[in-house]
Amino acid sequence: MAAAASSSSPPGTASPVLSVRIVSLDYYMAPPLPGFDFSYSHFHGGEVEEVPVIRIYGSTPAGQKTCLHIHRVLPFLYVPCKEDLLHNVEKGNSFISGLLSDLEKALQIRSSSKKKHVHGCTLVRAKKLYGYHTSEELFVKIYLYP
Repeated sequence: MAAAASSSSPPGTASPVLSVRIVSLDYYMAPPLPGFDFSYSHFHGGEVEEVPVIRIYGSTPAGQKTCLHIHRVLPFLYVPCKEDLLHNVEKGNSFISGLLSDLEKALQIRSSSKKKHVHGCTLVRAKKLYGYHTSEELFVKIYLYP
């Protein structure tokens, strides 16, 4: 069986370790597992109470049923950021912390709960999604809790 799997792969590529046909997927919130999940949020300055775990239900090519639990995945969004924020660290940090705080407040008002919604952020360079762009631009990548 291993020979058949390797002969069906393109030359120079490894055969997949696990192949699953996805039938359904969902997620649940659970306390973080040490070594598997994010257990600390720098934005909130404290321990994380719950993290999302994605479940993928499906079957392998051999017909075996599967339920995969995927850890360390958070939903995220990109917000465009001006380049000059990199030149002045204080101004940049102030902008980012203000943006995250405002987003957290808006989401808490909307959901009328004390649950935390924003995990943190990073600065990334990427091309804009729509249109043709030759160069990368600066974005704030904001990680959220579902």
